[in-house]
Order: sequence, then structure tokens, then C-alpha cells
Amino acid sequence: MNLLALAMFATIDETAIEALRHAAETCDPRYECGGVVRKVPGGFVASPLITSKKPFGVDLGELYDADVVADFHTHVCSIHNRPFADFFSLADVIANQGLHTVGYMLSLCDRNIRRYDPSQDDRDDEEVDFHSGRVIYLTTGHIVGWAPLTAVDEFLALLERGRSPTG
Repeated sequence: MNLLALAMFATIDETAIEALRHAAETCDPRYECGGVVRKVPGGFVASPLITSKKPFGVDLGELYDADVVADFHTHVCSIHNRPFADFFSLADVIANQGLHTVGYMLSLCDRNIRRYDPSQDDRDDEEVDFHSGRVIYLTTGHIVGWAPLTAVDEFLALLERGRSPTG
């Protein structure tokens, strides 16, 4: 049973942060995973988590309705995505601007949870040079929380460094 779906929180931030911590513990780190935050009488609740089973992008459209105030999702940490994982994508930003919702994102690279509120935060606020000779601008939002490493994350980190997990 998903206990997160039964929990009610006092703020949007608390709801999204706990939902992303739950996502870090339960979702396959190879795929983006996410959901939405709904306003309900007495507070806020998170939807069940969904995934696209793809490393980039999770379509939260099926979860959106009139009571949604925010969305949240993970960014995978792979060799291909590492330079971008800590930023909101252009699609993330456009969706939150168009839907007038707050966006939350957990980078599985640095484990920080970031918040982007189109009514308060600048879009394309960070100049990024990816050593390609081209500079682009991306949105960083604000760090509002973090998710601890799971046992699987620690195991994978050991393997990446070439160490045996058993000692």
C-alpha cells in the first residue's frame, strides 16, 4: 500500500518534498518518475507516482485536473544526462508557466530537490557552458530539500568507483 497517497500535508512544499523522497526510494532510477500535488480540504496530497519507463520525460497530463497546484518529478543521473540533471528542462518550465503551477524536481545526481514557481522565479536564469563552445540558459529554481541516498544508490556508487560492495 502507498502510504504517501494517504498522507495530508499542510503546505505544497512539504507534499512535494515527501513525494520526491518517496520517489527516490521506490522508482527505478533509470527512468523519470513523478506526480502532482492536489489542494484538498484541510491541506495538500500527492498523487500516486507514475513513470514513462523512459530516461527522459514523464507525461503527467493524465494526472492534471482543476485541483492540481504543483507537479513533481525526478531527473535521472546518467552519463548522458549528468550535465543537465540539476536544471529544469525547457519543457518543465513551459508546462509550469502555462498551467500556472509550481514545479518540483529531484536530481538523482546531486539529490537536491528544486522548486520552480513561474510567478516568483526567473526563467533561464543560469548561463551554462557545456564545453561545446555553445552557451545556453537553463532554469535552476531554488533548492528546498534533499533526498538521502538509498542502499541501491550507495551500491551503484561503489560499483562506479570500481570497488567491491562487499569490502
